[in-house]
Amino acid sequence: MILINTKEAAELLGVSTSTIRRWSDDGTLPCFRIGASGYRKFDKNVVESLNEQFYGAVHDVSETKETNKIDSVISGNISAKSHPSHYLMHKYWGRKPHNVVSEYISCFTKEGDTVLEPFMGSGVTVIESLKLNRNVIGLDINPMSKFIVENTISTVDLDLFSAHYHEIIKNAKNNYADLYTTKCPICSSNSIIETGIWENDALVRIKGVCPTHSTFIKDVDSSDIELCSRCTQIKNHLLTNNNIDYPTDLIMQYVKRSGRNRIDELFSDRALIILSYIRSLILQVPEKGTQDLLLFCFTSMLSNVSRMLPGDKEKATYKSGWVISKFWTPKIHTERNIFMCMDLRYKAIMKGKIELSNIRPNLAKLYTHDSSNLRFIDSNSIDYIFTDPPYGESIAYLSLSHFWNSWLPTQVDYPNEIIIDPYRQKGYDDYARKTKAAYREFYRVLKDGHYMSFTFHNRDLNVWKAILDACYEAGFVLENIIHQEQAVSSGTQGINKKNTLTGDFVYNFKKSSEQLNSSINQKIDAYDYISQKIAAYINQNDGATPSELYEYIIPIIVQNHAYTDSKGEVVNIENILKDSYDYIEVNVDAKNKIGGGYKWIRKI
Repeated sequence: MILINTKEAAELLGVSTSTIRRWSDDGTLPCFRIGASGYRKFDKNVVESLNEQFYGAVHDVSETKETNKIDSVISGNISAKSHPSHYLMHKYWGRKPHNVVSEYISCFTKEGDTVLEPFMGSGVTVIESLKLNRNVIGLDINPMSKFIVENTISTVDLDLFSAHYHEIIKNAKNNYADLYTTKCPICSSNSIIETGIWENDALVRIKGVCPTHSTFIKDVDSSDIELCSRCTQIKNHLLTNNNIDYPTDLIMQYVKRSGRNRIDELFSDRALIILSYIRSLILQVPEKGTQDLLLFCFTSMLSNVSRMLPGDKEKATYKSGWVISKFWTPKIHTERNIFMCMDLRYKAIMKGKIELSNIRPNLAKLYTHDSSNLRFIDSNSIDYIFTDPPYGESIAYLSLSHFWNSWLPTQVDYPNEIIIDPYRQKGYDDYARKTKAAYREFYRVLKDGHYMSFTFHNRDLNVWKAILDACYEAGFVLENIIHQEQAVSSGTQGINKKNTLTGDFVYNFKKSSEQLNSSINQKIDAYDYISQKIAAYINQNDGATPSELYEYIIPIIVQNHAYTDSKGEVVNIENILKDSYDYIEVNVDAKNKIGGGYKWIRKI
């Protein structure tokens, strides 16, 4: 008998160590308790038997692996760390744990190698590559992506940036600070509005700061209402004289909520006046790098001064930031003081830039470009690819980034976006076609014998199938699948705690001209196959949370290409669950935890 530890068992099964411990506790995977501390050891033969039981014999992934693959291929979860300050300078979606990305780059490359990130996003792969002295090519169809990454890694005179910033704020305050004036309810002195609470598009409550009595909260009075009316009058006067400029673009249908039709409707009149003025001052700064960093500071603040912040009427403050991936203005929302918010963003950006002062930006080449046409990259020139492809319809990156892009002089290539968006006639076929074109290019530019890793998670098997078919048809060979924990929960996960998925799957693929990929022709009815696997798992574990179930079932589906039923239709896992199982609350103490407290059990 060969005994292995928890980490080794997790690597063999392609799951996290926490899953191994859970299976040990519930009897799925028997263990031996060793020593006074009782740490776990597992029979390697039993673990391998469980691996075959889970993943079946329809398709043995080990047959596709080369015997000469590098020894250091990552095969288990990496403990995710929270982001340092330089990743907190600007909001973006789906930012992966920086230390995990760094580990993958370290594993698959050496110093001086070239890394490609074809869906660059907020630039974690680019930044971690620079920290490790790798050359890196980053591209994204979203101009906001390049704008964020360029300003994150740029070498800018921070003293000059700071001087321009303070001059701009001083100028803006001289002109418009009085728009944040209210009366202290105790002494009637002029005070500063910190936050305002709006209900049904009417200002109803204020949190202010009095020079004598400090912070106070009050219901609005007639002077506050008059000030709101004056802001509208000022805005209209500026418009009449062409002295104000702000975006009036129509909001794209897929992200539209709450009856707001244009970008400017996401802001109060007071905010539009001040934002327009600050931006006009920034655009007068002559040094391009400094101007861009000031605009970076400006756009990083925009969501914090929009109408998209849920309001706490009693405390006269905001409950959260912009956490929903739509343009939703709550019935009760918060208006924040722009000067205060801008100052917070300035400090965050200064801190982040100082953290990255020792990197070499010249090692990076950044492009705003469609990932399906990499004509500017030579064939067989890339040492490693790490990426995070678009998740079908989960996050509408370009539509959401319209919130920022509309304030910048950018042109956006919406037609070539890889996304599922029914309002733009972008369905599964378009998503699959564009994804396949992109992965063919990834295969072309990657060196033979080298690796591509990407993260992915989704409930929709249509999307899984599109991504994995693209990999196999391009010629990539699957090495392994790892369930990777996340560092922090997303805003959507925080809202949808009852039924959310946690973590990501990391797929490690290899390009090998000497090794033909195994056939991906499906030989089973995936509906029956998946139903049986789900039934066995739920029965064996007395139920399963969404995260537990998907962490278990997705690798099985992927490794066996089990996507379609006997009629050729892609299986809907959620329908299987709803037809045969009940979703119940099982742990009151855990119900507020992400992915905890609820699970699927068989219907009685």
